[in-house]
Amino acid sequence: MIVDDAGEILGDMFKAISTDALSAIDSLGLPEDATVLDVGTGAGNSAICLALRGHRVITGEPATDETHYASQNWQERAAQVGVRDKIQFQAFSADNMPFDDKAFDAVFFFGVLHHIDDPLRQKAFAEAVRVTKPGGSVVFYEPSEKTLERARINDPTHPDPADPDIYATGQNVRRSKRDGSMMTIYSYRRAG
Repeated sequence: MIVDDAGEILGDMFKAISTDALSAIDSLGLPEDATVLDVGTGAGNSAICLALRGHRVITGEPATDETHYASQNWQERAAQVGVRDKIQFQAFSADNMPFDDKAFDAVFFFGVLHHIDDPLRQKAFAEAVRVTKPGGSVVFYEPSEKTLERARINDPTHPDPADPDIYATGQNVRRSKRDGSMMTIYSYRRAG
């Protein structure tokens, strides 16, 4: 299934999110069968975009997360567009990932870093780099001001965007940054 068809099935929010998600995903040049980690499952939009590109996806969030962002019915949404079998869920915390070193071709945080408590963000960044293969990428999507304004209509306490550069200290990565339609996209390529 192509993303446009998935957008017709999953709705306007998926269409909007997939624009930014896919621009970063496609820019990485990952092989179709890449194994990727999607941190912060939510409604599954990021995991579904990755799976639609043919990637094998592990997605997860803390088992203790009781916010309205977590524990959404992503499985049904993934099944509706035929990618449920490409996505595996595993509960985990971003600051203490239960994965081997160099396990993933890329790690994605779609709108997640700013929801992690500030004292844990540096550890989450380091964990993401640890589980990424040399030459692989860690990608953070953080909301633009316009997106943040819209989010605060329904959630007035929504946190400000995080700047991943602050937490990249000591990591052997090269950064690129660009503005998407909804998100600012920070990509960090791990040195070989």
